[in-house]
Amino acid sequence: MTHERTVDVLAIGAGPANLSLAALAAPAATHLSLAVIEARESASWHPGLLWSNSRLQVSGVKDLVSLVDPRSRFSFLNFLREQRRLYRHLIAARDHVSRKEFDQYLTWAASLLGVEFDTRAVAVDHDGDRFRVTTNHGVVHASHLVLGVGQEPFVPPCAADLDDPRIWHSSRHTNRGLPALDKDVLLVGGGQSAAEVALDILSGRTGLPRRLTWVTGRGGLSPLDDSAFSDEWFNPRYVEYFHGLPHTRRSALLDGQHAATAGISRDLLSALYRRLYEIDYLDPPGCGHRLLSGTSLVNLAVTAEGFTCTLRDEPGTATREIHGDAVVFATGFRHRIPRFLDPIRNRLPIEGETFRVDRDYRIPWDGPDTNRIYIQNGALRSHGVADPNLSLAAWRSAVVLNSVLDKEYYHLDGEDITLSLPPSPVADFDEARFGDADFGAHTRSNASSRDPAPNAHIVERGS
Repeated sequence: MTHERTVDVLAIGAGPANLSLAALAAPAATHLSLAVIEARESASWHPGLLWSNSRLQVSGVKDLVSLVDPRSRFSFLNFLREQRRLYRHLIAARDHVSRKEFDQYLTWAASLLGVEFDTRAVAVDHDGDRFRVTTNHGVVHASHLVLGVGQEPFVPPCAADLDDPRIWHSSRHTNRGLPALDKDVLLVGGGQSAAEVALDILSGRTGLPRRLTWVTGRGGLSPLDDSAFSDEWFNPRYVEYFHGLPHTRRSALLDGQHAATAGISRDLLSALYRRLYEIDYLDPPGCGHRLLSGTSLVNLAVTAEGFTCTLRDEPGTATREIHGDAVVFATGFRHRIPRFLDPIRNRLPIEGETFRVDRDYRIPWDGPDTNRIYIQNGALRSHGVADPNLSLAAWRSAVVLNSVLDKEYYHLDGEDITLSLPPSPVADFDEARFGDADFGAHTRSNASSRDPAPNAHIVERGS
């Protein structure tokens, strides 16, 4: 017999976003039933990147709850206190939080919140009164849905169809990566994850490679812009301002704010430079390296000995081939519309692989306003550069929760910002791209007011 149950809110996915929602909703449990389901068997966050020296790029205060409810039992500080390590943490991690420790915190919170693991959403439909969510363990009826399934690892098209254990994405590096000893390793990507993978490979943890070839389409290895005024883009007041801008203006701003999320932390850049210096001048010979900026991988062919990797220096130059025994893609993540939404896909405002998203993170579908769909970490184009970042996870979850409850359960006004933000016009949603301009208008009633380098820069050292 199929197991069926009913909840007010079903959160699909147990990443930091929906864990934040569940934690902030916990005090309202007497009048709001919320369940979180997760297809994986644990809440481990980017488990393939959890080596000992990987760090968060944000403060530990930007946890699941603290910026909205500092007194919550689900704060990172309370986790440390309950684990009897608060004072030692303050001494050992005075300038950063390790990703591994934050992963422990998320696992702790998921346990307290009763996340249902190994529960995969198969199909979402609507029966006229509620959403009907079929899972591998039964059916859940829900008044509202919150999508928090995150993004999928992206690899270039030339490798998308290759299934080979010698190729992996950085998100699986520690549990998929092969020993690098005496191998030619190709690393593709130019952001924080690429730099962390490079440092791990060059550390010799699995043996030093014969040569590491690191290619990035960017103009170089650029530092993360975490300066004070750039950090203002991660303020709720800026998000509200950004959402009210016309689409073309938002796109232009996002292009100019790329370095605030896509750069490499300065301490990691320094560590990488020191390690390369040691390899070149202090260590025994044997490990070579090439850093190729303004360069793209355009083809990857499997051979008996490994791979033939075709590279092109941008823009429009001739290609060249190098040999690779292993290839690591630190090429980021992309949004995909979940397959479980197929039964209602034609009722959703979709362009490509993104949704139109209202100010309160609702997806304005054509169903009744009593049944709403919200999205977490899927509103970069409408809500700005902070959307994929941990910085505003708690605030965004509180916005969603206030909207679900149709009241100000959490007070979110009053925070100051240094930037002088002029009044923004009503956002231009480019309605023509989504059809009828009134599509989903009823759901808005609750809303409140790189350029590549011209020439490749090549640094090649070692034998």
